[in-house]
Amino acid sequence: LVIANATGCSSIWGASNPSFPYTVNSKGEGPAWANSLFEDNAEFGFGMRRAFQQRRDFLALEVENALKDGEVKMSDKLQKLLQQYLVMRKENQHDLLLPRGRSIYHQLMERLEPLLEEEKGNHAKIQNLYDLRDMFGRISFWTVGGDGWAYDIGYGG
Repeated sequence: LVIANATGCSSIWGASNPSFPYTVNSKGEGPAWANSLFEDNAEFGFGMRRAFQQRRDFLALEVENALKDGEVKMSDKLQKLLQQYLVMRKENQHDLLLPRGRSIYHQLMERLEPLLEEEKGNHAKIQNLYDLRDMFGRISFWTVGGDGWAYDIGYGG
């Protein structure tokens, strides 16, 4: 979860210590929260989303390059998971939530990570995929603003 917030009421209610409402799971994963001082969080959040999409597109290109390169030696299991990832991307499969809040992309990422770590020494292209491993999962982006951001100060909402 990535949250782009505008300075104002939403940041007071949604991010004041000691009542910070966000938490982490058992792996220490939690939201990334950023505040935009000038109430331009729509543009701020959109920029974060576009940057993430650019990184995921780059990852897909790197996966394709590794799979096409005959000199990259990888296990059949890793090869099949990387191909599955590309099929999911090309078919534009939406991220479905499964039991315990894990999505299909995150489950795939959890299966890829140990294989990439194990095989990263085989070739620089696998090392590169390992370095980009956080991009295999999908992230939810929230853009939050208050009455100032919505040009609604003094109008009752």
